[in-house]
Amino acid sequence: MPPKPKYTREELIKAALELTRECGIDAVVARNLGNKLGVAPSTIFTHYESVEEIRQAVLEAARGIYNGYVEEGLRMTPPMKGFGVQYIRFAMEEHNLFTLLFMQKREGFKMVDFTITEGHYERIIQAAQTDFSLVREQAELLYHNMFTYAHGIAAMSATGVCSFSIEEIAQMLGMTCRSMLIGMKMPRDEREKAMPQMGRPMQGSVESYMMADEKKNKQD
Repeated sequence: MPPKPKYTREELIKAALELTRECGIDAVVARNLGNKLGVAPSTIFTHYESVEEIRQAVLEAARGIYNGYVEEGLRMTPPMKGFGVQYIRFAMEEHNLFTLLFMQKREGFKMVDFTITEGHYERIIQAAQTDFSLVREQAELLYHNMFTYAHGIAAMSATGVCSFSIEEIAQMLGMTCRSMLIGMKMPRDEREKAMPQMGRPMQGSVESYMMADEKKNKQD
């Protein structure tokens, strides 16, 4: 039987979360946890049966921290932009937790499933419909495009590829959001010229698609 630990389950997860923040989830192993708590590594298995269970608990703790960022973003105006800013800020300030939540390969994983599970999706979509006078289909299209853009900035920030200030991020998201909204508000024929991907499905190669648009614009 493993020796009785001198720490609580909560203290163990706190230590595991600190390790993840400092070095990533792969650092969460019995030896590192024992060193951080100042105990024999074997004692951690009194609270949890495996390291994988501890890592799962860290994942849940990371989700809680992430949700705190999102809640702050959803109180901003407009909420969709606030969500994007806070999503990126989370990546900047908690890059290892961001990597754990959003940059691990998972079979069949879709971000929309995560935001639905966390209860953010409906709030963002409904706010976009109200704030921008959009029908639901338009609000969902705006969200998916905005999130894809925000995730790219977040991934660059988390990996240290690029560094942006919060002011720059807010400006970039605002400009992208306004551009999308302008396109959506155009009459259909004008919208298809400016944003052809919103008017018809893409077929064939990227080159043929771009050439067809160029030819169409010249004829018009």
